[in-house]
Amino acid sequence: MNEPFSLLQADAAFSVERSRRDSETGLLDRVDQQQQRFAIIHQAAIGISVPRSYQRNIRFDAACQELAEAGLPVDVRLSGGGVVPQAPGVINLHLAYPIAANYPLEHAESQYIGLCELIARALADYGIHATYQPVQGSFCDGRFNLAVDGKKIAGTAQYWRRNRTATTPSFSLLSHAVILVNSDSAALTAMANKFEAALHSTVRYAPEKTTSVMELLGAPVADFEQRLLQQLQNPPI
Repeated sequence: MNEPFSLLQADAAFSVERSRRDSETGLLDRVDQQQQRFAIIHQAAIGISVPRSYQRNIRFDAACQELAEAGLPVDVRLSGGGVVPQAPGVINLHLAYPIAANYPLEHAESQYIGLCELIARALADYGIHATYQPVQGSFCDGRFNLAVDGKKIAGTAQYWRRNRTATTPSFSLLSHAVILVNSDSAALTAMANKFEAALHSTVRYAPEKTTSVMELLGAPVADFEQRLLQQLQNPPI
């Protein structure tokens, strides 16, 4: 049986005075020092989250300014992947915990699968059957999306950092997911496309490739965060 995760308040870990990347770094520092398993569940303000790789685009700064003026601030995260729109109704789950390992690749897939299983269990409480798979055409596509009938409902990402203070080979892992709960899939996709257009990129995402809990059930749900909390007490990872 895996140890439960300790819940941290989002406003304590993700301060408005710090960037997303700095906040995530601070969370990993805490794992390094305390060797505990932490979880954060929150809904971010409206905006766009991107991996550091996007900063290599020569139009990145101009695109960020353009979107900020349109009320869509861009924040850079540690993990990889692609463009992730944020808005009310989009739930972010961040897990940060230590793993004894020589190489991350030996464990990355099992940690992805465990995260997907945890979220799938919460979705199953609503009668939603989700499986992990790529969904071509969705924003921030990857092998370990969660999908329902071929439509993405959640995305996952990881960032591994070696714990240099540990006496044995050890990493601190940031494993996180974005879950579309009470959100408008078409509106989110339009936000992601707006950023790609600002970059003068030819990449565009298809709104019909994503869905949300609200769209599947035909009504918003009020207790999804509580469902996640229950799963964090007996997690599959």
